Amino acid sequence: MKIISLLRDCVDLLKRRFFLISWISLVVYLFYDTFMYYKYGRKFYHLRKILGLGLYTSRGTASVLNLCCALILLPLCKKLNQILYRILSKLWPGLFFFWLEKAKSFHMTVAVTLLFFAVLHSISHFVNLWNFSRGYDEEWTEINFANYRGENPVFLLLTMTGMTGVSMLVIVLCMGATSMRIVRRRVYNAFWYTHQLYLPFLVLLIIHPLSGVLKEEIIEEPSQYPSHIKNWTTNSTVKDNPKFIAIKSKTWLWISLPLSCFLLDLLWRVFTRNRARVDILEVSHMSGRTISLRLSCPHKRFACRAGQYVLLQCLDASLIEWHPFTVVKVPTSNQRNFVVWIRVKGDWTETLEKLLLEKGINKLSMLVDGPFSSPMESVGRSDVAICVAAGVGITPFVTTLHHMLMFPRSRLPGRIHLVWIVRHEKELTWLADLANKTLLQLRNANRPDRLHLELYVTNRDSTLNHIVTVNEKGRLSHLLDRVNEKNGLPHIDRVDEKATLLTPNLKRSYRDGGVDEYDVAKEYPLLGCRVRRGRPHWDRVFGYWVHLYPENRLNLYCCGPKKLVKSLRDKCKEISRDTKTKFTFVHEGFS
Repeated sequence: MKIISLLRDCVDLLKRRFFLISWISLVVYLFYDTFMYYKYGRKFYHLRKILGLGLYTSRGTASVLNLCCALILLPLCKKLNQILYRILSKLWPGLFFFWLEKAKSFHMTVAVTLLFFAVLHSISHFVNLWNFSRGYDEEWTEINFANYRGENPVFLLLTMTGMTGVSMLVIVLCMGATSMRIVRRRVYNAFWYTHQLYLPFLVLLIIHPLSGVLKEEIIEEPSQYPSHIKNWTTNSTVKDNPKFIAIKSKTWLWISLPLSCFLLDLLWRVFTRNRARVDILEVSHMSGRTISLRLSCPHKRFACRAGQYVLLQCLDASLIEWHPFTVVKVPTSNQRNFVVWIRVKGDWTETLEKLLLEKGINKLSMLVDGPFSSPMESVGRSDVAICVAAGVGITPFVTTLHHMLMFPRSRLPGRIHLVWIVRHEKELTWLADLANKTLLQLRNANRPDRLHLELYVTNRDSTLNHIVTVNEKGRLSHLLDRVNEKNGLPHIDRVDEKATLLTPNLKRSYRDGGVDEYDVAKEYPLLGCRVRRGRPHWDRVFGYWVHLYPENRLNLYCCGPKKLVKSLRDKCKEISRDTKTKFTFVHEGFS
């Protein structure tokens, strides 16, 4: 039984990490194949005597870097994704949305690989510069990079090859450092601006190998690699008068096609952007320091589907920055405008908020690029869709509620389970009116089961008349028991470790007087019964879904903070492993 269980765990691991294992296998194979080729190839015999291990390592890592530079641009081709959407959304929609969901993680995986091998490649070339100086070949001077034995390697580093290599290394390190989540969240502009160095990096990548530092011997009779490998490593194979040529660079072959696609995609986007001003028709300041912008459509053919997003640029805030925002209300034939919600968090959004307050909507210039496809589009195509959002992460699902309000008897989406977690109850007003109307409309259409709505408010307010800060589970339970006995509040749930999946390390605090005195039940009684205090107990929530859909395959769509995403991703894997109901986790995040 242990062997069977072990085999089952191995199969599950292969299924979950299939693409990561495939990527690592491809990288290892490419590095090993190139490494062995330069280690035993006959035409590199003289070069091997000078450089040794540095030659094999630098060439092996160069092959991997070529592959990474070729693939890292593909997820960034937004217009190409739009073309794929039009083709594959009808033929094979599952494959397309899987690609959209994995595009970001694929880009990050390739980027981490590129960073690691760029550092290893640079180290091996620093060793090569030392070996060129120390192992100067006085018999065959044309194969040397150094001018004489013992030349300072720093002088070799100041050549065009050395300077382009150092420049690319600095660019890669800067892009990697600013891509760290802690840096990206706090100093987003640094992340954005350093990533604009990708074009100089690609130019340097093409220039770097053109100087022909590494040379190979001209072999008149073609040899079959790797047969007779041992013969090529002996002095008996060396000709009396060998001739050398620079090793031809194949970098342009690797990146020509993806770079062409990316540049065409970029030019297409630049020329199709609306260069005229997009009018801001209405601005609403919502609870939680969130702005609702109603914008006019940039052109007559502007069409947007539920779940798609656009890129916005405010010329008064920045001349080059574009920021993504999900469309919460798509344009129709009757109303040629759309709505986005912007959470004020970060330099750009704070500048935009300040400009809206100081200048007003009539004096601001806005540009729109898009719309672009998103994995959240498949919510509207599902028979059953489970949607979990936190805070402003509700935006991808608002358009689905609009669709259900307008078409309560439509076949798709079949049934929506929407779980929304907010910090303060006042934030429920973003969606309260729309959700209330949708529930009433579905009830009138005899389809009340189409929308199952759960609202969670995590901030416990004035019902507790003192401040409590706890670190231990037992102490909190004891205090809650005392409050229940005194004030008669049996509806307050006990807090345990499983109920803190969203923020497991949070120190709970309950404040007197309350930041959040709004009661949604007074204005929207239909929503009041759906509001729960605290965070979802995910074991119970998933247990309900498993009981409701036994042996089904369900998609769970999530948009929210990292801790929520990680908790739900792990929970989907756990439930899929332990039950016959299988969950596929789909996540959207722009940061």
